[in-house]
Amino acid sequence: MPILPETDNRVNDDLVLCEIKNNNVEKGIECFSHWLSIKDGNCDEEDNRNIQLSLTRFEREKNKLLLHDNLNNLDIEVVFTDDIPFCNLCQLDDCAHIGFAICAKQNHDD
Repeated sequence: MPILPETDNRVNDDLVLCEIKNNNVEKGIECFSHWLSIKDGNCDEEDNRNIQLSLTRFEREKNKLLLHDNLNNLDIEVVFTDDIPFCNLCQLDDCAHIGFAICAKQNHDD
């Protein structure tokens, strides 16, 4: 069972990946759009409870983002190396966490 860096949260791989029905970049972009709408106050209270991912911390100097999976209560680290993102939870470069992180980084850089 993997352990997330910095948080020492133990991860049940089967549980995490089944919650994101389509664990791909497009789903991450959708999650980011939902999160940003809530953050900007464009959604009602019901939508707040259904948010899957949120941005916890953006460390520009380390090229690292810390996301939070609200359904599983997990912290997820995405690291950018030479502008290529990598999810330390899924061990992939094309999961939903990557889609969310790319959007968050672009939004933060603007």
